[in-house]
Amino acid sequence: MSNFFSSILNYITPCQCILCGSACQKAFCPPCLATLVRWQATESCPCCAIPNTQGHRCGQCLKASPALDKSYAAFIYTDPVASLIQAAKFAQQWTLLPPLGQILAELPLTRPDVLIALPLHAARLRERGFNQALEIARPIAEKLNIQLEMGRLTRQKNTEHQARLSANARWQNMRNAFHYAGDLSGARVALIDDVMTSGASLNAAANVLKAAGAREVEAWVLARTA
Repeated sequence: MSNFFSSILNYITPCQCILCGSACQKAFCPPCLATLVRWQATESCPCCAIPNTQGHRCGQCLKASPALDKSYAAFIYTDPVASLIQAAKFAQQWTLLPPLGQILAELPLTRPDVLIALPLHAARLRERGFNQALEIARPIAEKLNIQLEMGRLTRQKNTEHQARLSANARWQNMRNAFHYAGDLSGARVALIDDVMTSGASLNAAANVLKAAGAREVEAWVLARTA
């Protein structure tokens, strides 16, 4: 892993492949792009995007219907995508995120009315220096020419890191975590984030957006855990 991170940290110019450093016109050369494990909608739960459901709702979503109407991912959360996201979030290499966001923007999805990046709490934002979801959302908004709304959806609770918690604790951790200041009456909203695991954060935000009048809320994420 150390060698992998070293190669990422050395990524400087946009004419080099992020993974292997070979000359190319895009962020990934064709051979490296082929190593990124794609998420498949036809094999996944339409609500929470968990793989291996043959396109049907998973047992959890059948038991308790989530606030999210649909969820989509570009990749399965495995290397090399997992290491790219980790390097972006924890090694200050946020410039790795826009190229991945551009790939997410290429999915054949129904156009929403507005994009909203899942916000960080102000304390977490100061600690990290950037919001990874926002860096993913910017190229999507630009490519699709969709409004990227900022500042109205806020995270009110500085919650415990979700990765440290069990599945049940993640849902409890996100109770009353978000607030939305505005009117989304009749709007279709796409919520953007980096990784979807339990879906607790995205569902908590979706509940708030629907309370503000959103007709439909989808999750668009870079990667879904298996």
